[in-house]
Amino acid sequence: MSSPPLSTHTDITHFEQPILHKNEGAFGQDGSPITVPDRQRQLGARERSGASKLRHDILCGVGEFAGTFLFLFMAFMGAQSAIYNRGVGESTLIKANDNETILYIAISFGMSLLVVAWAFFRITGSAFNPAVTFALWLVGGCTARRAAGVIFAQMLGGIAAAGTAKGLTLGPFGVANRVAPGISYGQAWGVEMFTTGLLVFTVLMLAAEKSRTTFLAPVGIGMALFIGHIASIGWTGAGINPARTFGPDVVNGSFVGYTWLYYVGQMSGSLVATVLYVLLKNLDYQGVVGEIDVDHAASEGLLISAPMARAFSMFPGVHMKHAVRDVGVEHEDASRKV
Repeated sequence: MSSPPLSTHTDITHFEQPILHKNEGAFGQDGSPITVPDRQRQLGARERSGASKLRHDILCGVGEFAGTFLFLFMAFMGAQSAIYNRGVGESTLIKANDNETILYIAISFGMSLLVVAWAFFRITGSAFNPAVTFALWLVGGCTARRAAGVIFAQMLGGIAAAGTAKGLTLGPFGVANRVAPGISYGQAWGVEMFTTGLLVFTVLMLAAEKSRTTFLAPVGIGMALFIGHIASIGWTGAGINPARTFGPDVVNGSFVGYTWLYYVGQMSGSLVATVLYVLLKNLDYQGVVGEIDVDHAASEGLLISAPMARAFSMFPGVHMKHAVRDVGVEHEDASRKV
């Protein structure tokens, strides 16, 4: 008698996922059958990986809350100090529309972001801004779950920073974003879009794009925020960050009818910056000026092939190629002697 065919049944778990028995058609990369213990080990590894990702998501959220709080707290303290001190002895608080106050506030925000972002750079990546987090999610820098958690933490950090700064300072808390008289909604939207776009694009190019100078990204990012404040404080109060706009409004309990304008402008600026970044990546922007992170030999080759080097090589006894290499050798010899 011929033997009956092998059974090909499966066991169904609670979530309708089949678990194959030994020698029932499941094979690993090496051709060996995947047994029940093998599958259980794989499932265990996936569970551990999922738990690890969740733990990292929580850590990232906590870090972004702390970083956003410190960044905005220091910035709010500096801005409130500038506004209050300009109004000492006056019956009403002077608005931040004079050049000295604008510069002081811009420095407060720019330097605060530079220092705090550098401190948290290896912990969370130092976004501290929902518009930046949104852009990082769009380019695949983080998962949707992490992005949602981080944005929630950043908004809470903005509220906590505003509340703490208001409690520790005197006078009306005057750091809320407001459109200057005479500025239309379209103008305010454009100001917020371009200034936020500059900041987001700087983050993508200096932090998301990894290079030998990535550790210096907080410097460029802080300077981008400084420039954005210089350009927009007099017109919109320099939002550039949904958490920065939201916090003071919550603490003051005052939401103007055009508050939505800030969030639309900031997120549209983030979207524009992301589109530009992705476009440049797809067009292979590295091929235009060449790799920035090149070693000495590669940079030497570029210099040798330069038009000026070829022109000098036309003269007898002048060889730019050897001259460049000799300079390199001299530097190496000097470093060895030291």
